[in-house]
Amino acid sequence: MAEDIFDFIVVGSGAAGLVGAIAASRCGLRPLIIEKADIWGGTTATSGGVLWVPQNDLMVADGDPDTAEEARAYLHALVGEEADDRAIARADMFLQEAPLMARMLAEEGVHWIRNDDHPDYYPDQPGWGRGRTIESAPYDGRKIGKRFADMRLAELDVPAIVSGQFGTLTRAKTSLGLFAEAARTVVGHKIRTWLKQKPLGNGRALTASLMEIAMKRAIPLRLSTRLVDLIVEDGAVKGVVVESGGQRERLHAPAGVLLAAGGFARNAALRKELQGRDSFWTNAIPEDEGDAFIAARAIGAATDLTDDCWWMPSIQVGPDQNGLALGLRALPGSLIVDETGRRYMDEARCYMVTGKTMYEHGAADKRHWLIMDGKYLNRYIFTELSQQSIREQMLAQGYLVQAPTIAGLAERCGLDPAILTATLDRFNGFARSGHDADFGRGDTEYDRYWADPRHHPNPSLGEIRNAPFWAAVIRPGDLGCNGGVKTDLHGRVLNAADRPITGLYAAGNGSASPFGKSYPGAGATIAAAATYGYIAACHAGRANR
Repeated sequence: MAEDIFDFIVVGSGAAGLVGAIAASRCGLRPLIIEKADIWGGTTATSGGVLWVPQNDLMVADGDPDTAEEARAYLHALVGEEADDRAIARADMFLQEAPLMARMLAEEGVHWIRNDDHPDYYPDQPGWGRGRTIESAPYDGRKIGKRFADMRLAELDVPAIVSGQFGTLTRAKTSLGLFAEAARTVVGHKIRTWLKQKPLGNGRALTASLMEIAMKRAIPLRLSTRLVDLIVEDGAVKGVVVESGGQRERLHAPAGVLLAAGGFARNAALRKELQGRDSFWTNAIPEDEGDAFIAARAIGAATDLTDDCWWMPSIQVGPDQNGLALGLRALPGSLIVDETGRRYMDEARCYMVTGKTMYEHGAADKRHWLIMDGKYLNRYIFTELSQQSIREQMLAQGYLVQAPTIAGLAERCGLDPAILTATLDRFNGFARSGHDADFGRGDTEYDRYWADPRHHPNPSLGEIRNAPFWAAVIRPGDLGCNGGVKTDLHGRVLNAADRPITGLYAAGNGSASPFGKSYPGAGATIAAAATYGYIAACHAGRANR
């Protein structure tokens, strides 16, 4: 497709945008993707790249039971009894269309694989299940030719792994079998790169797979093209005003515009206005500044759920650098305390719950600490804390503390030594008995997923008794916003009267989540983005036949 021949504009090049553009092309439209950054892939490229898709075709092929009734019961329980008809309709539409979206992409060439044992995030809710998460198989970046050079994180040289390996690689030093698996992964990566392959895993594998489809369909992509305004004619959105190279241009899109440019996680003014927050620790990409949200609001778009985000507890690595805390919170030998030195939650629960709990408990205003046993950092492998250079940086900046005694650690963290000692004594008793009588850590299948199955009696509870003792500052971080413009079950942006703004669609973190303030399972964010990108594009295609 020639770059100057298009009738449908997609703003953003992450999962929502790429899937939306592919679906639009399949429906007979001529999409153009515009991307603010000089690289494509969005937040999706930096992510784990998994999608939460109940009743997906791989589950059916594997003979694993998953019914529409169970999935609906689970999602309805999470959305909550207070949800209105529109919210319920959007959740139901997701459940109906997500498997179709994944099937469409498989037909186009995405090689899906399944994480068949990953549990959903709320094991106490009806309809909870496991194995609903799918992802792209590892991908060779050579398939997209020169387009690989301007993919986000193209320069990252790491093994192409799948989501099921996150936990096993973290525990690689705990058994010969896991160590051998890690060694095979590393050696395999070196061999593939020696053969001039470009092995990609996780979010990069997904975005590259989608880009290959877009290229086969000759869908044009304009980088370094920032959305400035939406063009409205006779009450309908008919195009966009963009800026590139210091010049502004009007691009007409008679079939409509799909906003898939992320949220406003990096926009301090919007986070203050909509969330009342002066401080935040987001893991969103730098370009996540709310351009699409601002443009939509300027023409009367309604908003929803803007006070919330996709929570992710994060250790503070530097003033503007965070590290995701997944296994860090669940493996035996660690716990989290507040500024008084006391525990206040089950640290191993899903990140959406723990992050929100941390925020509500004051972790945005006061320093909370991840306390670690001396053997913990030697037994397990972590992205940041296992790297000596990063560890030294954190020590120098005060985000990581070490001491030979618990009392000494407390003093360096500004905690009361007696209170921290009492907290650890009580926790160590739970670790010996195998039951956390305060918060139930390790009691659920989700808690145990990120824990150490070789540790007994509870895979998530380990005593903190070996010097030197460590403490890292841990914050209520996030992966981005999960609220934004308000949409209906077709992905159409709504105005203040809850009526669709003709020609304007939204998907991804710039629109309100179809899951309310919950995070149903691994890959829920990308699944919602991709599914509603698909839904919106299909609706635009039908409306313009």
